[in-house]
Amino acid sequence: MTTFRPILAALPLLAATLLSACQAEPEKRAEADADPHQGIDLPPGHPAIAVPGEGVASTDAAVSAHPPVISLDGEGLRLVDPKSGATRPLAFGVGAAQLKQVAEKLKGPAQSGRNDECGAGPLTYLSWDDGLTLYSLDGLFAGWALDERGAAAPAKSDAKAQPTPRLTTISGIGIGSTRAQLLDVYDAKIEQTTLGTEFNAAGLSGILDGTGAKAKVTNLWSGVNCVFR
Repeated sequence: MTTFRPILAALPLLAATLLSACQAEPEKRAEADADPHQGIDLPPGHPAIAVPGEGVASTDAAVSAHPPVISLDGEGLRLVDPKSGATRPLAFGVGAAQLKQVAEKLKGPAQSGRNDECGAGPLTYLSWDDGLTLYSLDGLFAGWALDERGAAAPAKSDAKAQPTPRLTTISGIGIGSTRAQLLDVYDAKIEQTTLGTEFNAAGLSGILDGTGAKAKVTNLWSGVNCVFR
């Protein structure tokens, strides 16, 4: 019987360790649920960018005074603090539920749906009247597209309301940008395809309405999309 005494003596310590681990799991889950941006990495040295309703660390008044601006990116989207210039990636691979939560806080309710005709497979989407559509594949953010509705901010009936920011890349390229402006900031490959004058640059793709220097961008997209050639 003496052979089993060391094992019996260790049982209380083992039980305490297991109890501590079980208690830690709900705490971790609670922390994850409290942050709608968990999984969105922050660039080194950049402060967190507050989103309306994100947490007690930021007041609603402070957030509404300087709400983050959505910027287009070849790896997804970026949230830009208009006051500090700090950026926060909302990259491809973020969960669709998390994407919807963050995007709708900044842009308002989206039209949602599903497109089964895309080559990559069935895509769910969120879209807004300014021409932005966000695509998700298998429950993950996979691509975005912007069309000519993004050429100008929609008119506001309320004179006191702030105009909707025009959607562009951090370099300022968006719908309505010229070929000359595009080539000034990107080493873009431009060629004639079945879609027209198509360009590719830094993970971005798009269409120009002509071949001259003043030709304008009519469509932009990145990642997985429903582009029919």
